[in-house]
Order: sequence, then C-alpha cells, then structure tokens
Amino acid sequence: MKPLPLRFKIALFSALISGLVLVGFGAASWYLLYQQKVQGVDTEIRSLGTRHPGWLANRANFDRLTTSLDFIFGDEHKGKVIVLVKDPQGQTLYASPGWPKTLVPESIDCSLQDEPKSQLTSDVDATTAPQGPGTGPGRGGGRGFGPGRGGGPVVFNKIPRFFTASTPDSAWRLGIMGNDDLRLVVGLNYDDAHAELSRMRNIFLLALPLALLMVGGGGWLVAGRALRPLKIIARMAEQVTARGLDQRIPTSDEDPEIRRLIQMLNGMMDRLEASFRQATRFSADASHELKTPLAVMQGELENAIQGSAPGSSEQCVFSNLLEETQQLKRITGSLLLLAQVDAGQLKLTPEGIPLSEDIEAMIEDAQIMAADSNIKFMLEVQPGVKIQGDRGLLRMALLNLIQNAVRYNEPGGSVGLTLVSGTDAVLTLCNTGPGIPPADQPRIFDRFYRGGRSGSSSGDGLGLGLSLAREIILAHKGKLLLKESRPGHTCFTVSLKQDPSS
Repeated sequence: MKPLPLRFKIALFSALISGLVLVGFGAASWYLLYQQKVQGVDTEIRSLGTRHPGWLANRANFDRLTTSLDFIFGDEHKGKVIVLVKDPQGQTLYASPGWPKTLVPESIDCSLQDEPKSQLTSDVDATTAPQGPGTGPGRGGGRGFGPGRGGGPVVFNKIPRFFTASTPDSAWRLGIMGNDDLRLVVGLNYDDAHAELSRMRNIFLLALPLALLMVGGGGWLVAGRALRPLKIIARMAEQVTARGLDQRIPTSDEDPEIRRLIQMLNGMMDRLEASFRQATRFSADASHELKTPLAVMQGELENAIQGSAPGSSEQCVFSNLLEETQQLKRITGSLLLLAQVDAGQLKLTPEGIPLSEDIEAMIEDAQIMAADSNIKFMLEVQPGVKIQGDRGLLRMALLNLIQNAVRYNEPGGSVGLTLVSGTDAVLTLCNTGPGIPPADQPRIFDRFYRGGRSGSSSGDGLGLGLSLAREIILAHKGKLLLKESRPGHTCFTVSLKQDPSS
C-alpha cells in the first residue's frame, strides 16, 4: 500500500483531533443544556404544585386546580398540563381529563421520602397557602388535611421526585409532591423541550462535517506552509550530482529548526564534495601515471615477440602478455575518461560528424569481429545524417555498443541497426541475445557492474563499456537508454542533437 503524503496526514490528523474535541464539547454542551432544560421544567412543576396548595384540602377543588392551570398556560398550551392526586396507599383520588390513557395511574410509584426537619422548617412559608377567614393551624403539628377534612394549610413535607414518562404519542415530565395524607403528581408535556434539544443536536451534527472540512483545509494550508522549506531542500538535493556537488541549500531565517537542518545538510555536502574530489583526483592521477609504463611495456613486448622464434613458447607467452597489457591499457584509458567526466574536465573537440558514414564503417569492423559467430547484420541507415561532437569519443561510445551487440548474442543470431533523423538523430541497436535479466536492468549503466552476463575474450569485459558510453553521450547532450530486453530481443536507443548546419 502506498504511504500517504505527510501533508495529507497532518490535515487528516488535524481534522480527526478537532473532530474528537468538537464531538466531546458538543456532547458535554448538549448534556448541560439537557440538564438545564430538565431543571427548568422541574422547577416549573414544583411551582405549579405549590402555587395553590389550599385547593387540595377538598376534593371539589381538584377541578378548580386543573382549570386554574389551563388558565395560566392559555389555550395554546391547553392539554399540556396534567394532574393526578393519590392517597398514600396508591388509590387514585383524581386524574385530570387530559391524563394520557396509555399512562396508567396505578403504574406510577408515588412513594416519597421525608424532608429533613431543618429543610422542612425553612420551606413552610413557600409551600403553604395564605391564611383566610376560618382557617387555622392544621391538626397533627402542621400536617395537611386530606380530602373532606376542612380548610387549612397544606404542607408538602416529602422530598419531591421527578422523572420522564413516555407514551406512544408524546413524552411527559412528571413531578411527585406530597405529605402524609396525599400525593400530587403534576406533569408537563415534554415534546417542545425534547424537540428543541433534538433540533440543536441535528444542527450540531449538520455543522460538524463542515467544521471538520474547514479544519482539514486549514491543516492542509498550514502543513503546506510548514513543509515549504522541505520542498526547497528536496529541489536543491535533486540538483546535487557527481558534477554538481558544489550546489548548496540556501539558508532560511524563518525557522530555527529548518535553519539547523540546512546547516547540517550543507556540512554533509561539503564533506561529500571533498571526499569525492579526492577520490576523483586519485583515479585520474593513477590512470595518468599508468599510461607511460603501460606504453613502455607494450613496446617491449612487441619487440620481444619480433625477436623470438616464430611459433616458440616464448613468443606465445609474450603474445599473451601483450594482449593483457593492451586490455589493461584500455581499462586505464576508460578510467581516466570517467575521472575527467566526474571532475567536469572532459574536453570535447566539436566538429561536424557524418554519422551515417561512420556507422557504416563501424559495422564493417564489427562484421570482421563477428565472422566466426555467423552473425547477420540488418541495417536501415538514413543517408546524410550529420551531428556535431567529438568524433573520437562518439566513435568509442557507439563502437562499444555495437561490439556489445555482437559479443552478447547467440551464434547465428542477428544485429539490427536503424538510424533516422528528425528533431534528433536516433540510433536503435537490437540483437537476438539471451537478454538482460530484469533484476540487472536498472544497474547496467553502473560502473564495473556486469550482472549475470557472461564475458568475452574481446573488449574489457569489466562493466565499464556501457557506463563510459552513456557518459560520453550525456556530454554531447544526448541520451542512451535501454528500450527493452527479453530473451531473444534486446534494444538500446541513442539520441543525439543534429548538426544545425546540415
């Protein structure tokens, strides 16, 4: 699975964390609003129950209590207040006409706990009716009168209890108040409050995706701004090559952390440049110093061969040594060229090159080399193709490719060469060899890398040919690519700039 970009991860995590915070905050806010709404309804129920406690002293006043409550709430809220009166044994004394049929009075548990005495004393004034003519203190030390016992103050000396009851049509918030003689149940319709809470919840749920999208977008923008210095570093790092180790990342004063990173990377590139130049200088110096003794050895061996008896063992030994010396001389020359390329000191001598004619001459040389292998050559060379470049270096590169096509081929196989001109001169070279294994293809241009290919007695056979050919073609602003390779078919393409004067 492809890893997600860092910028996308930052935006995603920002939205996720913000979403968790918003959901937690919304849930807490909704819960507090719910509690506040419930407490407000409970307070209103308590107020309704204690507003006219004197009417509870007589059964005939129960209907007056219901009428009074309907008058208080008005016609638009008619039927949204219900009243139920029960005795301590649970017998129903009165149920308002609007009491829901599905809410069975007998199913309501009206048991209450006694108020603490200190709390009861402080609440007497708030829960008793004004004294009127003919009223006096109730019997039993302030206990309220039951139905039919006459007038007197009614004191609710039990701890009120509130709960929510649901019916198929609506929800009711019920409050139970009472004393030792009766229980008063007052209910308020809870649909409006519930609808308001549901509306607030739905609005929050609808706004949450938009808020998360905005947070994610903000995280994307912030991450893009934070990662901008890293993009600059990445672009500069792409420009650092073997011929561009002097490139440095410009320092930034925006962020101390980024500035420290840039300083570390620049310091690392300073050390790499010094080490690379030292290695390049050593390779160039060693190759240059080996040229003279190898030339002397070659001359001495040639003289020894001429001075030895024809067909003698000495002449055979000298011939083998001469061949190895020439091989070593070619390797040294290739290393010297590569060292010059790495140091940026490869000197080109541009001239007009009749590429079509040179290709045909190279093929003639290759046919001589392939005479023993019975390899056929198929040419499609467009005449008159000319380019600008160093003729000696380009001949070395192209001849190396042609020799490889012959060397890594099957006996009796074929070599196909096509040269066409357009915007560029394009040379396509194919053979019928065993092909290059897929695992080796990405590294065939690496120096000294030979992979699973078998060598040959001709040529250097050390894995420098393709690397050197590519460097020479790159120095001419061209391209050398492996087009395709499979058993029985391998193709390379070379693109070179044409001579503008042709």
